[in-house]
Amino acid sequence: MRVKNPNITESYNACPIHFIVLPNNKPHTHNVLLAQTDTTIGFLAKDSMLINRKKGASNTKPLLMEVANLAAIIHRTPVSIRPFIRHAKRISYILPNNASFRVIAEGLHHDFLQGFTWLYSSSANPTKGAFCMQFAQQQCDVIVLDKRGLFAAKSSTIVKIRHDRIKKIR
Repeated sequence: MRVKNPNITESYNACPIHFIVLPNNKPHTHNVLLAQTDTTIGFLAKDSMLINRKKGASNTKPLLMEVANLAAIIHRTPVSIRPFIRHAKRISYILPNNASFRVIAEGLHHDFLQGFTWLYSSSANPTKGAFCMQFAQQQCDVIVLDKRGLFAAKSSTIVKIRHDRIKKIR
């Protein structure tokens, strides 16, 4: 991975993932990243309050935690549900304690996420608003590009886990 200068145009085939640091920003862990996730374009950060502030949401609003592997899940999951979690793709889980996560098991986003182990994630749109690329680019500090580019797509399925039951939310 390398930091890409937005003033230089070159082929994106040389390196699978590029970082475009926007003017007046320095790459560090307190940035909000705009990236193509395994489902749709989203904001990513280690600090959930940064994302909520950029989106105009309450600082206490809980966000989805994207993890690169099952070992990174910091919340206890019910034993009866673990096989379902292990084999599912593009599904976000809400646990009984209202913590939420999604395991990214493969693909370009998984490769990117392995460098962080986990990141908070939210769609790249204003709170209760529709997606707008201009808003997303204005609110982020760093744009992460891979060969897929950036595009809005279908969101992940959300399921709520209640002990030994699973209820589909979205």
